[in-house]
Amino acid sequence: MKKIRDPFLVVALLLNLMLGLSTLTRGHEWGDDWASYVMQAQSILNGNMDEFVERNAFTIFESSIQIGPVAYPWGYPLALTPALLLRGVHPLTLKLPGLFFFAGFLICFYLLTETRLPRTERLLLVSLFAFNPVLINSTDYIISDIPFLFSVFLTLWVMENAKVQPAKKSQVLLGSGIFLSFFFRTTGIALLAGYLAWQGWRFLNDRARRKEIFTDMAVVGGVFALLWLISSLIFPGGQSSYFRQLAGLTFDTLQSNLINYFYLFVQFFDPNASTAWTYLYHLLVAFFVAGAWIRRQTDQILIIFFTVYFAIVIFWPEWQGIRFIFPLIPIFVYFAFQGMLGIVEKLPARYLSVGRGFNSGLWILLAGLFLFHSANYAHTNLKNERQINGPFEPFSMEMYEYVRENTPPDSVIVFFKPRALRLFTHRNTIMSIECDRLLRGDYVILHKNWEYSQFLPGDIQTCHLPLKLVYENRKYLVYELHK
Repeated sequence: MKKIRDPFLVVALLLNLMLGLSTLTRGHEWGDDWASYVMQAQSILNGNMDEFVERNAFTIFESSIQIGPVAYPWGYPLALTPALLLRGVHPLTLKLPGLFFFAGFLICFYLLTETRLPRTERLLLVSLFAFNPVLINSTDYIISDIPFLFSVFLTLWVMENAKVQPAKKSQVLLGSGIFLSFFFRTTGIALLAGYLAWQGWRFLNDRARRKEIFTDMAVVGGVFALLWLISSLIFPGGQSSYFRQLAGLTFDTLQSNLINYFYLFVQFFDPNASTAWTYLYHLLVAFFVAGAWIRRQTDQILIIFFTVYFAIVIFWPEWQGIRFIFPLIPIFVYFAFQGMLGIVEKLPARYLSVGRGFNSGLWILLAGLFLFHSANYAHTNLKNERQINGPFEPFSMEMYEYVRENTPPDSVIVFFKPRALRLFTHRNTIMSIECDRLLRGDYVILHKNWEYSQFLPGDIQTCHLPLKLVYENRKYLVYELHK
C-alpha cells in the first residue's frame, strides 16, 4: 500500500475522479449494448438469468442483423448489481463503477511500471492517462471497456510479480486474474494465450527450469479452467453466439481492419485525427518500434500480449472503434516513451540535455493538453446540467410509458434499438431494416430523427403495410400493425 501513497499519484487520482464525475451525464447515448448489460445484471438479482438469455436470443436472432451476443460475459453485469440495488436503472449511479475501475487501472499501471521507469516518468505517464479526454469520456458509457482495461493491467501486474516471486500462490492469483479479464470480456483470452506463448518460449530456451515452468503453466491454466467451469455452472451461456459474427470475416474486412485499427491510435491524442496529430503518431510509431526492440528481453510478455490482442482485434469482423484497443494504448505509449528515452540517451553529450528536455517537455505538454480539454468538456457538461438526448430523455420515457400501458405483454415491437426498448418496456423487441420483417412485429416504433430511425417516417409508407398510427410525441411515432 505504501507504493500508492505517493502524494503526486494521489493528486492525479483525485483529479481524474473529479474530471470523471463532472463528465457524467444524466442519460446515455443511443446504442443498446449497455441495456443488455443492465438486463443481465437485473437477471442476476432476480434469479431469472435463463429467461434473460431466452428473450435476448429472440431479439438477437429475429432482428435483421446480429446486433450482439445473446449474453455478454457476466463479470461486468455482476459488478453493476450493487448500483442497481442502490438506485435501480439510474444512469449516473450505474456509471460510478466505471470511475472506480478507471482509478484501479491507473494504480495498476503505476505499479506495473515500478521496475521499468523512474518515479517521475511513471507519474508523468499515469497523468497522461488520468487526464486523457477519450478515456475519461468513456466512463459516461455503461459498458465493459474500462473494467476490462483495469482487469488486463491488474493481470499484467500480477504476471510481473509471478515472474519475480514464482511461488504457487502467485500462479493461483495469476490464473484468477486471467479469468477475471475473460469474465469481463471474451477477448481477455488473449492474456491466457499470451502467457502460454511466453512460457512456452521460456520452456524451449531454459532447459534447467523446464519442470518449474511447466508446473507454473499447469497451475495457471488449471485455476483458469476451474473458475471458468464454476462460472459456467452458475451463469448461463450465450457468448458462443460471438462465433456467428465471425462468419462475416472476409479478406477485405481483414485488410480494412489492419489499416483502420493501426490509425485508430491517433484518436487517443486527437479524436478528430487531424493531420498534425497523425504526423506525431507516425513519429511515435517509430519510437514504439525502437522501444519494443530495446526492451525485447525484459518486456517480452507486454510485446506478446500486444501482438496477440491486436491480432484478435483485426480478425474481428465487426468494427468496434477506439474502445476495442484501450488495453493496447498504454502499452503503445509505454514503448514509445522507452524508445524515446533510449534514443535520447545515445545522443552526443552536448545534445543530451536538450534531448532529455524535449522528451520530458513533449509528454508534459500532452498531459497538459489532455487536462485542458477534459476540464473544458467537464465544465461544458456541468453548464448544460448533464443533459443528453437519448433513451433516458423525457420524450423517450413518455413513449415507454405508452407502450407499457397500452400494448399487450406478449406483444412484439420493432424498434431501432430493441434491447433498450425491452429494458424499459419488458416487451419482446426486434430491429428491422426490411419491410417484410416488420410483419414479425405487432407494433413499429420510429424515431423522427433520420440519424436514428430504421425507417424514416416518410419511407415506411413505401412498405405498403397495414399500419395505424396510435401514438405520437415530439420524437416518436408508434404504429400498430393490423394483420
